[in-house]
Amino acid sequence: MTTTATNQPADTRDKILDAAESLFVERGFSATSLRAIADRAGVNLAATNYHFGSKMGLLAEVFHRHTAPINEQRVANLEQLEMSGQAPTIRAILEAFFKPFVEGDIYTTAPAVLGWIYSEPESVTRPVFEQEFIAVMIRFQSALAEVLPQLELAELQWRFHFMIGSMIHLLKLNAPLGSEPSRSSFEDGMERLINYSIAGLEQCGTGAQNA
Repeated sequence: MTTTATNQPADTRDKILDAAESLFVERGFSATSLRAIADRAGVNLAATNYHFGSKMGLLAEVFHRHTAPINEQRVANLEQLEMSGQAPTIRAILEAFFKPFVEGDIYTTAPAVLGWIYSEPESVTRPVFEQEFIAVMIRFQSALAEVLPQLELAELQWRFHFMIGSMIHLLKLNAPLGSEPSRSSFEDGMERLINYSIAGLEQCGTGAQNA
């Protein structure tokens, strides 16, 4: 009896998260109501408010449960690289950043969810992105700054920003139009994205000067 009572809140919470995730991906954030989420989860409406406080709180938690493992692995990869005793390269730093997407079972769920949320309006997503990614992005930008001393910080931030844009596109479309998307195409795309990003990061000059 005690075990059931202890597990029940967690089970309810997971049911709500699963329902919210599926509805957000199907319908989008604004078109999904808390009542619809509660109905799909098979719980009462009060349970969603109890566990998450609001629809924004629920969105943030749906996003967090996918991004937390990715970010944790990114930081672990970077720490391992920094402790290796070898001078880091741009490629090694970017591999530490991107490789979690193709490791383990992340591919089966993360790209669809992350691809969806990046298509939502900035007013909805920016607070969530900043909460989840600011610390990790600063960490990786600092590592890149060490191997790209010729770049001013503002220029590095812009180039990193554009790199993330390419990543988002790959998460939404796992292969070029006219090609069949698959895990293999996604993994190939990630490797190509690393090469593409290295070229962009190493490019001389700045966008403002070239314009």
